[in-house]
Amino acid sequence: MSNDIEMAKVLAAKEALKYIEESKIIGIGTGSTVGVLLKEIKERGFRDKVFVPSSLETALVLSSYCLNVANTISVKKIEIYLDSADEVDQNMNMIKGGGAALTTEKVLAYFSKKKVFLVDYSKLVRRLGERQPLPIEVIPQFTSMVLEELQERGYKATVRTASKAKYGLIISDLGGAIIDVTLPEGKELTEVEKELKSIPGIIETGLFLNMVDILIVGWKNKVEVLKR
Repeated sequence: MSNDIEMAKVLAAKEALKYIEESKIIGIGTGSTVGVLLKEIKERGFRDKVFVPSSLETALVLSSYCLNVANTISVKKIEIYLDSADEVDQNMNMIKGGGAALTTEKVLAYFSKKKVFLVDYSKLVRRLGERQPLPIEVIPQFTSMVLEELQERGYKATVRTASKAKYGLIISDLGGAIIDVTLPEGKELTEVEKELKSIPGIIETGLFLNMVDILIVGWKNKVEVLKR
């Protein structure tokens, strides 16, 4: 990772702290940019806040920083949700799920009063799918069937497998397998979402459409705050 991108992540994370200050119950996503945010949260303190993590990874980091961590079962509503993204287009639609936590992330975002996403400038794209595939979470036992159905419908799709120190499928905290799909050009994102969600066995997709309230974009020497 370049120094410029690392600095962009830090600047975006520092800007995001403002939204934590005004909230009590805070949902937190997963990923490298979120990792930078968590370090900033640790430095600031925030011992009076309650954090609801989207993954075991985030929960472990929050706990190691001696911050208050709540289980989703004990929380009925989240005041603000903070997360990053793999890609963001000009309409602030996003692809998420690089860390295989897309289902929990989408649920937490949906049930949050305010949704704030922070990215570095390298995540901005003209068209979703330009650099990253679309992750979808599926019931593991039906992975082969779903994969075959996707291919029959014209989608290029591959099952995500572990690359280091482990053989086999990547399994999410919820127990789902991950299939990475190449987004077709010229097809409306809402149509893609509807079609994928209509296939039994698919739990959720990494398409986050119209879910951003505030987008924080970090650059090497500035921060841009965009509101829907």
